[in-house]
Amino acid sequence: MKKILLIALVLFGLLPASIAAAHDPIILTSDQQTPADGPLLVDGTVSFALYGSLEAADDTRGFRVNFNAGDPLYISILIPDLAPENTLDDMSLPFVNVEDPNGTTVKLAITQKVSFPEPYTGTNYVRLTEFRGTAIGGTYSITVTGKSAARFTVSVGEREMFGSPVENIPNRDLGVAGVMAWYAGDPVAVAIEETVESVVETPSSETSSSDQSTPLITVIVVILVMVGLGFVRVNKTRQRKTTQ
Repeated sequence: MKKILLIALVLFGLLPASIAAAHDPIILTSDQQTPADGPLLVDGTVSFALYGSLEAADDTRGFRVNFNAGDPLYISILIPDLAPENTLDDMSLPFVNVEDPNGTTVKLAITQKVSFPEPYTGTNYVRLTEFRGTAIGGTYSITVTGKSAARFTVSVGEREMFGSPVENIPNRDLGVAGVMAWYAGDPVAVAIEETVESVVETPSSETSSSDQSTPLITVIVVILVMVGLGFVRVNKTRQRKTTQ
């Protein structure tokens, strides 16, 4: 029990710094299949990471991004460095179609396969492509699709600013806990979302106290998930040492 409390305190102390330095996470849902159905990122220069899962061949996920004329435009797509995604051939991997405000669509082809760790969550990814340019003013429509079921992450923007406005998103509070559930291929993300919503739904007379407690509840959920994953890694390490 003392070890659990110690790990939780350490994670709690590190959590604000990790949130500030990481992409602001957005979890795409299965009904957000088109850009119009998906989230709207109000400022495309802010660093967001959108996590989604294609459930079958030719499945799609979409979202929109606002830019001012002359803004730096940055988009990349990644997959978790896990099976089955890291075993897929290039033709089967997810890819991004970007439609600018003038209606011109560009497919971001796979240009690289760069593996790297994400230290704040202890997860690993493979970057498939990275695009930089200069935006024209207006709303860009982003669609992700592919020839196989696969998890993916699309990163947009490079200016770190956690908590920036996002429209048309029902699960903003999932945060890091949602990312960890997505990475594990676990439908618990939906359960976490429902739990958060049930906690937030309080009588109008209690709105003020609910608003204050919601961030703490989210932090507690994140800590519990990360502590659990830490113990799983420790157990796996012990098992490997035992077999040796």
